[in-house]
Amino acid sequence: MRSARLGRLLWMLFITEIQAATELPEEKYILAEGETLNVNCPVTVGVYSNSRKAWQKLNRNGKFQTLAITERVSGQVSKVQVGKIFLTDEPSEGMLHVQMTNVQAEDSGLYRCVIYQPPKDPIILFYPVRLVVTNYSSGTPASAETPTQSCSPTTTLPPTTTTNRHRPRPRTVRTVTQFLTDFTTSLSSPGLKVTLTNVTDITRDTEISLILPAVCGLLSKSLVFIVLFVVTRMSFTP
Repeated sequence: MRSARLGRLLWMLFITEIQAATELPEEKYILAEGETLNVNCPVTVGVYSNSRKAWQKLNRNGKFQTLAITERVSGQVSKVQVGKIFLTDEPSEGMLHVQMTNVQAEDSGLYRCVIYQPPKDPIILFYPVRLVVTNYSSGTPASAETPTQSCSPTTTLPPTTTTNRHRPRPRTVRTVTQFLTDFTTSLSSPGLKVTLTNVTDITRDTEISLILPAVCGLLSKSLVFIVLFVVTRMSFTP
C-alpha cells in the first residue's frame, strides 16, 4: 500500500516537472496607454515562408484566440489589418512583423505569433509576448528598463512611440543568445533615436533554440524519475 502511494506521488511529481520544463520563457513589453507595440517574429525561410501566420492572445478560458491571420501568398509580401492590429509577412526576409497601435489597459495579456495550420496545432514562431499596459503618460517612463534620457526640466515632449521596450534576458544556449541579441530594438522620440538592427541569419536556428531547452529539461527530469523509481523498488524489495 505504501509503495503504491509513493509510486503515485512520484508520478505526479514527474508530470509536474515535465510541464515546467517544456514551458517557453516570456518576453515582457511594458508600454503606456496610447503607445504602439511592435514585435518581429522570425520565420524559417524555405520551410514556413508560404504558410499562413497568425497573432493570438490567451483568453480567460486558458485558450489562445486568433486575432489576425495572414494570407498564403507565394513569395510575396502579405499585409493584413484587423482593427488596430497590423500583420506584415515578408517571406524573402523570413520575418513576420506585428504591430498593435493605441494599446490600452485591457490589451494587457499573453500573446504569440504562430504558423496557422488548422486542424493541426499551431507552431510557435517566437517566445510568448507578455504585454503590460500602464496608465502612465507618454512622457513618463513606464519601466525601470527604459533607457535613461537627459533633458532639461522645462522640456515638454509630445507623445512618443516606443517599440520593443525590454531588455532580452541572457541565455546559456548559444543560439538563443544570438537570437535575442540580434532581435530588433528601437526607441524613437523627438531629438533622440537609438536603433540596433541585425537580423541576418536569424531564422536558421530558431526551431532548435526553442526546442533544445525543453528537450534538455525533459531528459533531466526523466533521469531523476528513473533514479527515484529504482531507489523505491530497492527499499521495498524483501
